[in-house]
Amino acid sequence: MANFCYPLHDKISEKLVEVVVVPTGATLTAGDIILAETLVVGSKKVYAGTKVADITKDEPAIIIDQRFEELVGGRRPDGGNMLEDIKFVAGDKVHVIRLSKNMKYEIAIDKLDNTGVVVPAAGVFLIPKNGSWTLSTSATIGTAKVALKIEAVASVPTGGNLGLGFSGSVIARVVLA
Repeated sequence: MANFCYPLHDKISEKLVEVVVVPTGATLTAGDIILAETLVVGSKKVYAGTKVADITKDEPAIIIDQRFEELVGGRRPDGGNMLEDIKFVAGDKVHVIRLSKNMKYEIAIDKLDNTGVVVPAAGVFLIPKNGSWTLSTSATIGTAKVALKIEAVASVPTGGNLGLGFSGSVIARVVLA
């Protein structure tokens, strides 16, 4: 399973980038969504991460890729990263970008909850899901305060230094924030 999320912008306002601590009991990856609302006690810049509780009010941020794959002994592979191996556990500090209108991202299809009848395709919406770290596919925005709209379905080469395949992705723009 590929886990990646890249902002598709050369410059991102530092006002949108935050550092969030992964909460106890969670294992997260790039492309997961998280709330950054309450500062960690004693910090001026680091937030305690929580799940979305109310999609009609919450404004989540999205975890972006920020680590390199490490092999035993701290070595790095010669080829591309094995994106599915990069996980963030409780206590890790992760960089997130607040979902601001018109920001565009490339997100692994594997990161989306499309267990319903709506498959990822141009025109489909990605909305937060109450009590979850993932974005769900939906034919409509419904009552979500934040939503992304898929503009295209693509693929990204993955598989480390052997280049053993491609992973599906979506190009999505924030349309409500």
